[in-house]
Amino acid sequence: MLCGLIWACADGDTGGSDSDAEVDVDMEVRVINDMLVVDAAPVDMGGADMMRAADVGIPPDGGPQSACADGLDNDRDGQIDFPADPGCTDADDDDETDPVPVSQCDDRVDNDADGLIDAADSDCNTPLDPSESGDSPTRACNNGIDDDDDGLTDFPFDPGCETAGGISEADRVPAPACANGMDDDGNGMTDFPMDPGCVAAGDATELALDPPPACANGADDDGTGALDWPADPGCDGAGDLTEVSPCGPQTPVIDLNQHLLGDEDFQADLTDVPAGLVAECGGAAGGEYVFRYVVQNELDRLVFDTRHPETVAPVVMYLRDQCRGPDLQCNRGLADAPGVALTIERPAIGAAYYVVVDTGSRMVIGRFRLTVDAVAPPACRDSIDNDEDGLLDLADPGCTETEDDDEGDPLEPPVCANGLDDDMDGFIDWPDDPDCAAAGAAEEVPPCTLGAPILRVGQAGGDFPLAIVAGIGTAQGRCEQAPGAENVIALVLTDPSDVEVQVLDANGMPALVSVHARSVCEDPMTEIGCRTAANRIQPLALTELARGQHFIFAEQGLVAPREPLTARVIVRSTIVACNDLIDNDDDGLIDLADWGCERGRDESERDAGEATQCSDGIDNDENGLIDWPEDEGCLGAGDLTEAPLGIFIGLRGFGHHGNCETFNACNDARTCANAACEHLGHGPALEFEDGLCGDLMAMFPDFQCSLFNQIPNQLDADWNGGGFCNIPVAYNILCAPN
Repeated sequence: MLCGLIWACADGDTGGSDSDAEVDVDMEVRVINDMLVVDAAPVDMGGADMMRAADVGIPPDGGPQSACADGLDNDRDGQIDFPADPGCTDADDDDETDPVPVSQCDDRVDNDADGLIDAADSDCNTPLDPSESGDSPTRACNNGIDDDDDGLTDFPFDPGCETAGGISEADRVPAPACANGMDDDGNGMTDFPMDPGCVAAGDATELALDPPPACANGADDDGTGALDWPADPGCDGAGDLTEVSPCGPQTPVIDLNQHLLGDEDFQADLTDVPAGLVAECGGAAGGEYVFRYVVQNELDRLVFDTRHPETVAPVVMYLRDQCRGPDLQCNRGLADAPGVALTIERPAIGAAYYVVVDTGSRMVIGRFRLTVDAVAPPACRDSIDNDEDGLLDLADPGCTETEDDDEGDPLEPPVCANGLDDDMDGFIDWPDDPDCAAAGAAEEVPPCTLGAPILRVGQAGGDFPLAIVAGIGTAQGRCEQAPGAENVIALVLTDPSDVEVQVLDANGMPALVSVHARSVCEDPMTEIGCRTAANRIQPLALTELARGQHFIFAEQGLVAPREPLTARVIVRSTIVACNDLIDNDDDGLIDLADWGCERGRDESERDAGEATQCSDGIDNDENGLIDWPEDEGCLGAGDLTEAPLGIFIGLRGFGHHGNCETFNACNDARTCANAACEHLGHGPALEFEDGLCGDLMAMFPDFQCSLFNQIPNQLDADWNGGGFCNIPVAYNILCAPN
C-alpha cells in the first residue's frame, strides 16, 4: 500500500515533537515525488503539513536549488537570494558572497564630477583610495615640476606617478609595466601612451580594460569629430578613460600637430572668443585659443612664437602640461611688441603641451599668428644616417663635428678618415686619434695646443668624465693663481647661449676646482669668465656667448684626485628674434641688421617706425664712423645712439702708493677705478675687477701697473712693481663716455 510505503521510508516514527514531524514531512515530500508516476492522482496525506509539501510543486528529479534561489541567507549578510542579495547576479548564481567593493579611484566613474576620472584625479593618492572627493592638493605628481629630474613631469607622463595625487615622482625599481619598454600583454603595443591597457606611464599593468577605454574604443565619445588617441586631443594616451577635453567641455582644444600638416602657421582673431582660462601673467582680458602639441621627434629646441606682423594686438601666451594645471611658462606682449614666444629646450619625445594664446588687452583685441619652430638636432648628432652611406653622425666622413648639419661626404677623404697617420703621433683617424673631433675633421691636430687633455662638447651640453691629471698646468684664470694641471673643454655652440659649468666629485658634490674660460685657448687676454675653487658651490656662469668655439679650463691641482671628476655643462640657448638668423618681420633685414633690433637679445624685430641713430646714415657722434656695424658704439641697427657703451682700459691696473696690503688712499678698488677713468678723460667706471699687481704682471707679460700719488692727478705710470710689493689694483676697467 502506498501510504504504508511512504511512512516506512520516513524513519517509521509517527510520534514525537512538532520539529520531528516537520523533518518527517520534508522527507516524505522527497520520497513521494520520487515514487509518483505521471498522471497519478494526488495523494491526501490527511494534514495541513502534507498539503504544504504538495503545494511546493517541485518537478520530478529537480535537484537542489542554487544559493541565489534557495530561500536561505547563505552568506549571512541579511539579504536572501536574487535580486535582494548583491552577491547574486541572477537566480541561477550559486554563490551569494558579496563582491569586493571597487574604490572610487579605480571604478572608471567621475565620482566627484570634477572632470577627472580615477588615477587622473589629484585627490587619488593610489588606485585603492576609497574616494575621489577632496581639495585637489598639489603634490609631486601634479605640481608641474620635474621633481626627480628625469625629463618627465607629473602624471600621466612620469613613470614614478601611478596617480595624479602621487606624493613622489621617484622611479620605481623594477620599472612599472607601462614604462618598462616591453610588450607585457603581447598585444603588439608597448607602454604608455600606446598601449590601451595603460592609463599612465606609472600603471602597474598593461592588461586590457573591459570595456575598452574611451580613447581606444573606436568611437567619438565626446562628439568632437576626432576618434581616440592620438587623434583626439582630449586623450593623453590610448588608455585614457575619457575623450572630454581636459580644458572643460566649453573649451575646445586644437590639435596643433594635425593643423601644421597642412599649414605653416595658425592665424585667428581673438575678438568675441569665449573665455575660460587665466594665467599667472594675465589673460583675464578676454577669450583664448587652446592648442595641444605633442613632441614627436628628438628636438634640441621647441619654440611657440607669435612675434609676427600679423599679431596686431597684445597677447598673453602660456604653456602647461595639464590644461588646468600650473603654468610652465607665461609671457605677455606689449602695445609696441604685441607678440611673444615660449621656448622649451630639449623636450622629451612624447611630451604633450597645452599652448594658450590669450587676450592681453581689453582696449585692443585682434588677430594673431602662431608658428612652431621644432629645431631638430644637427645631422651629425641626430642618430640618423642622413646620407644613407651606412655611417652615422661622427663616424660619417661628412661630419666635421657634432654640430655639423650636413653628413654629405666630400669628394676627397678628410684627414681624419684617410687611413693615414697625418700628424705622426701613432694614431690613425677618428676615433683612434684623440685629436680628430669626427671622421670628417680636416686635421688631426687638437683645437688647443697647450697640451692638456681635451674634451669636446656641443650645443646639447651634458655630463662628461674628466681625465685624471696632476702636476703643473699651462693656464691660469685671472681670479685665482691655480698652478695645477687642467682639462680643457672645447665647447662648440650653434646658438647664442648662456652656459653654466660645474665640476663634480664621485659623490656628485661640487669639487674643489678652479674653473675659467677663454674665447681663444692659448690667449689669457681672451678670458670670458673665472670662478675660484673656494667658490665651488656656484657654477661658472657664462652669459651671452656667441656662436662658435669657446674653451673652459678645469684645474685639478698639483696632486691627482683620488677618483675621476665629472664636468657638468648646461647650455641654454638664448635664441630670440634678433639673433635667430631669421627675418621675423619680413622686411628684408635679419637680426642686428634690422632697425627693430637694439641688441642681440631683443625679442622682436618690429621696427620703431623711423630710423635710429645707428641706421639713419648720419655720423651722429662725429667719430668718422656711420651706423651699425661700422660704428662700434652701435650694438645693432636699432640701437638708439652711436655713443659707445663705454671705453675699455686693457692690460693696465691702477692702485695707490703706500701700504702693500691695501688700496691706501683709494680705500677700495672702485675709487681707484673711478680715478683712473677721470684721469684718462672719461666718465665714471662702469665695470672693473681687482687683483694683485705682481700676479697680474706674471700672468700677462704686457700688463702695466700705475699707482697714484695723489688722486686723480698725480699718477706714476712707469711703476712696474718689480722692486716693491704685490700691491692691490683695479683692472679691466670699463669707463663711461663723457
